Amino acid sequence: MFRENEEHKQQSFFSVENLLPKKLWEKLSNSWAGTFYQEVFCRIDETIFASLYSDKDSRPNVPVNVLVALEIVKSGYGWSDEELYEQTTYNLQVRLALGLHNLTEDIFTERTIYNFRRRVREYAEETGINLMQKVFEQITDAQLEAVALETGWQRMDSTQVLSNLARMTRLELMVSVLQTVHKQLRESDQKRVEKRWEPYLEGRPHQVCFSIPTGETKNHLLTIGRELDRLEAELAEAAPESEALPLIRRVLEEQYRREAEGALQLRPGKEIETDSLQSPHDLEATYRVKGGKEFRGGYVVNVSETADAENPVQLITDVQVEPNQTDDAKLLEQSLDDQAERDIEVEKVITDGGYTGPKGEEACEKHNVELRATRMRGGYSSPNKWGWEQYTWEVDEEERPIGIICPQGCQGRVIQSQVEGNVLVRFEIEQCRSCPFFKGKCRVLDRARVGPTMYLKLRVVEVARKRKQLHPEDTPVRVVVESTIRSVKRAFPGSKLPVRGLIRSRMMLYLAAVMVNARRLHDYLSESAGEITPNTTISLSFFKIDLRRGLKHIFRHFLKILSTFRLQTANTSLR
Repeated sequence: MFRENEEHKQQSFFSVENLLPKKLWEKLSNSWAGTFYQEVFCRIDETIFASLYSDKDSRPNVPVNVLVALEIVKSGYGWSDEELYEQTTYNLQVRLALGLHNLTEDIFTERTIYNFRRRVREYAEETGINLMQKVFEQITDAQLEAVALETGWQRMDSTQVLSNLARMTRLELMVSVLQTVHKQLRESDQKRVEKRWEPYLEGRPHQVCFSIPTGETKNHLLTIGRELDRLEAELAEAAPESEALPLIRRVLEEQYRREAEGALQLRPGKEIETDSLQSPHDLEATYRVKGGKEFRGGYVVNVSETADAENPVQLITDVQVEPNQTDDAKLLEQSLDDQAERDIEVEKVITDGGYTGPKGEEACEKHNVELRATRMRGGYSSPNKWGWEQYTWEVDEEERPIGIICPQGCQGRVIQSQVEGNVLVRFEIEQCRSCPFFKGKCRVLDRARVGPTMYLKLRVVEVARKRKQLHPEDTPVRVVVESTIRSVKRAFPGSKLPVRGLIRSRMMLYLAAVMVNARRLHDYLSESAGEITPNTTISLSFFKIDLRRGLKHIFRHFLKILSTFRLQTANTSLR
């Protein structure tokens, strides 16, 4: 039976506050734990999880806000479950952060946290709703409102993380698939194939493959493929509901192809797509090469944060986690859609070149957001030719090109091509043939019947015009988000998560972002506590430079005091 936890708001004789000396209590309550308790724990809406529990009268649930806060702390510090249990048992800061003020209070068992995670994961599988994402959004929205942050100006970046998988060769992958399929079969089917599969079932995949000579790898891959093909036909007829059937079919489709006579052949490596299976233990992790580095079996994490210079502190506003071959422009679209649903107003977004392109531009136009990219992908020119951005383009009211001026001042007229999306540009013969760059740096081709002609796609014109509108001056603002990315991943050495699967990866990364915001708020409140006291006055020294700058300084100081007051008022009401 679901019941909200209100006990943390009640004082007990055995509470930490009553048992510790005053100075120690003040130091403890002013640590990160005090901020976490006030700005995260007390903001957790437990009713989000009510659907996980029975409506019948029964034993009350373990407090949901404690369980969620445990997951946040675990994601923020990278603790194992054993370390989490130990820290919660003996660390006063962690107990305060979790609202466990009473030292005689029992805490969770490890089985309780396992069951809670399982319920959240199963709920996400059934409904498509990740409750930890709802927690992140609900807490973050409350924090943004409490500090009165401006969200109109944001910056965004993405990074790669790895699932908790072993790096495998192609043969190791197929052996692992065979072993997984064997475990998923009924006992009778296991015994039927056990003798044929025996060489591949004894030991872990890397142990099995260690004894296989390199020259025999292809033969073993074909043998495993034929065994899976044979089993697929048998299961399709005798046990179409088998758990192993989808995995078998996926692997056969990705790794093999059938010849005309029905024979099974191994696909060359270049034919295998990036979204192919990387491990039977994580069906959603994909493959990607980025910056010359391979990421086998991982996900991409996209982070958005506020970037207004007037904000006293910047917070993460949104997070996306998808298979790692997902395009950045798609992540931009998801972020703007998600924030629009939460009524977060976004006016401009600073990104790198990965978010540019038709999809990113369409997403920004949909939400009336200015995309301020510091770089742009696509449209690069050969070093032997003039870059497209060096031409001057004349367009009509609908942004369609009607004329062009080359870097040497030659004018051309645009003619619509018979091929959709393409145009032709005609130049004057006398102008072009007298130009010293004709047939050199110039892109114009000399056509005997029609004269100097340029063939190009409309997208080239669009990219060239947008390249002139880039904002490299925003680079110092954009690069700060790279530090935020590192903060989100700080608990995961080597960018490798301790979990597998898209749902569990999302759960950890959403909550890691909550911890980043909590740390930032703690730094902000600690700084404000040192500056803002009951005796705080506004010094006339603000006017030393000039009246306008002095008034602006006063206004900023007033906003800082107001935001701190709002946080303290909200915290008092929560208590």
